[in-house]
Order: sequence, then structure tokens, then C-alpha cells
Amino acid sequence: MKRISFLIIVLLVVFQDAAIAQEGYPLDGTWRGSWGTPGGEQTLAVVVMNWDGESINGRINPGRNMIFFEDASLDAENWVVRFTSTSKQGEPIEFEGVLENIGSYNRSISGTWTIAGQENQLVLRRE
Repeated sequence: MKRISFLIIVLLVVFQDAAIAQEGYPLDGTWRGSWGTPGGEQTLAVVVMNWDGESINGRINPGRNMIFFEDASLDAENWVVRFTSTSKQGEPIEFEGVLENIGSYNRSISGTWTIAGQENQLVLRRE
């Protein structure tokens, strides 16, 4: 009986890290950040991304004013994520950033948020 209990404890300890590491596709989840010019007014951006096994689907600012991604991609070799959309006012939105801390739950995407041709820095952090 002691051997079985010991074996169960050893297996739980060994597989604990593997169970915690199973977080799914690296872009899945809710991401939050603020974009704007340094020292200027900042605008909150909430991005929700999902991977359906073939493509990245997403939406910006979920809720009443939500807009969907028109196109999204991930360059897995360099961990560069890109997505495009159009604001409710008809302005083109483009984002390109590098996925950082990939192995961590607290990963982030640092890049450039372009709206209506104006570039802004944006760091999205996964919630």
C-alpha cells in the first residue's frame, strides 16, 4: 500500500508541470493594452484571439462596439503576429507585433498599432 501511495505522489509531482504548461495555442485569450503617442493620450484596446485549428479569429473591444479581424496571421518562425480590421468610423486598423515570453502565462505582444495611417506603439498583455 505504501508503494502505491508513493508512486501516485511521484506521478502527480512529475505531471504537475506538464498539466500547468498546457495553455493552448500561444495567441488564444484576451489581450489588453493602451495605444497612443508617448506622453500623449492613451486609448485602451482589448483584443480577443482564438485559433480554430486552421486560422486566427479575433475581435477588438468586445461588446457593443466590437469589430472583427478581417485578416490575421502568425509568422511562427519569428513569432510575429499581424491583424487588420476597419473601425466603426471606416478607418483601417493594422497591428504588427512580436510575441514575447511565449512559454509564460504572462506573455505579451509588442508592436505597432496603425489606425488611419497614424502609427502608435502598443504592448498587449494576456489576461
